[in-house]
Amino acid sequence: MLSVVVWLALVVWLALVVWSLSVVRAAAGSDRPVTTDPDRHARPRGPRAPFAGRRKLLAATQAVLLVIAIGSAAYLSSTDQWESAPLVGLIALLVLGSDILVLDAKRFRIGGSFTGLVLAMALLGPAPAAALGLASASIDAVRRRVRGTYLLNNLLTYVTFPLLGGAVLHALDNSEPEQGGYAVAVFGVFIAANALNFLMIAGHTRILRGGSLPDMLRTVFLPVLPWEIASAVMTAMAVYGFEAYGAGIIGLFALALGAYQLLLRALLEGQMHSEEIERRTDQLDVRHEGMLGLLLETLALRDPSAARHAAAVAHYAHELARAAGLSEREQAVVHTAGLLHDLGKEALPDHILLGRSELHPAERRLIERHPADGARLLLRVEGMGEVAAAVLAHHERIDGRGYPDGLGGESIPMAARILAVAEVYDVLTAPDSYRIPMSAAEAEDELRRVAGTQLDGRLVWLFATQVLRGRQTEHLGHIADLETELQVQRRVRGVLDGPFVLGPPA
Repeated sequence: MLSVVVWLALVVWLALVVWSLSVVRAAAGSDRPVTTDPDRHARPRGPRAPFAGRRKLLAATQAVLLVIAIGSAAYLSSTDQWESAPLVGLIALLVLGSDILVLDAKRFRIGGSFTGLVLAMALLGPAPAAALGLASASIDAVRRRVRGTYLLNNLLTYVTFPLLGGAVLHALDNSEPEQGGYAVAVFGVFIAANALNFLMIAGHTRILRGGSLPDMLRTVFLPVLPWEIASAVMTAMAVYGFEAYGAGIIGLFALALGAYQLLLRALLEGQMHSEEIERRTDQLDVRHEGMLGLLLETLALRDPSAARHAAAVAHYAHELARAAGLSEREQAVVHTAGLLHDLGKEALPDHILLGRSELHPAERRLIERHPADGARLLLRVEGMGEVAAAVLAHHERIDGRGYPDGLGGESIPMAARILAVAEVYDVLTAPDSYRIPMSAAEAEDELRRVAGTQLDGRLVWLFATQVLRGRQTEHLGHIADLETELQVQRRVRGVLDGPFVLGPPA
């Protein structure tokens, strides 16, 4: 008689899994979040809400399955499952009391009652476990005012997995508990019931609210799975200890469960906090990119060649930084500094910025201020300290005759030395420069001529042998494209965060 019931429980369990998967698949690709609350008692006026027929069918199916589950629990109920009143009361207190520490995980709520229900399956039987599951879901519904199909689904879920798991465990031979076989079975039923619980709740949410079931599995189920496995081990050990030491072990288990729930709550809260920070960081990054593009376009309104020059310097500098073996963070610093290296020129008068005549000494002094002016502005932006240092020193010379601080050799930050090579090459070859443009070969010869005095000799060699290799036939417009370089900036966003110390590299 009992074996027939077990087989029937297994068939019903499999049928519920297949049913949950089928309704989720039927909803895939076509569901959208409904615009009206599906659980409102009063139907909104106007057109009929989307998928209202499907929700009615779902509610009817849930109601029928709930009646079957409750009827099955009553049929399987026996006196021996209820005869230990103290044990029933202790587990009931554990199930209902642990719901005080409810955990919110995105669109789901995880309560400690699940572990207590598995104990009820193992130590009491299917009928008490199902009754406690129904009581837990009912109390939670009253407290949170759950209605409609959500209430039906919660009641069905919290009756179904305790009933099926309890029927399986109740049918197993528990005559030799010291061998641990029954505890292993409890562990297996815990994991299976946990998966069924998630599938029924997530499938219902997927149908009524939309979303992706794989995403729910990835963001809700998998992050807490190690904790659930740990809880399954604790539960199996509690069952084993109960057989060996009696009901006192359940009290110790309740304390351990409380600590576990607090740790799991801290994990989920930390995860949600991290995701919120990531979301806000992404928003700030998008705004930063937009402001960067807006700033460069504004500079280009005064000097049409400014955007092209900024893009070219950023591109060449980024390639040279990669050839020099710099880290991704350092490459990001160099690229950003290349885009913004002439930011300080915004303060120059038009006759200096746009003029092509010989500069007077006073005008040259104004020109020589633009690295410091640009760096000062960049230091106002959090996370741009290293970029500001590169901008400040990009007109320094290896022989110490540059500006604004007369640094020389290794005292010049590596990013600034890279910018210097990239800028000199673009000035020599650009068609919109203030001088007659050189060919790539002529510009390379000029770079080699000033290597060791104006420019870093090793960087000049890397630029000539690795960056310029194969680029003599490449059209400059494919290199000096602002939008392309802004896309590169999007790919390296976020790596500029971190501490900054103004000074030369170590």
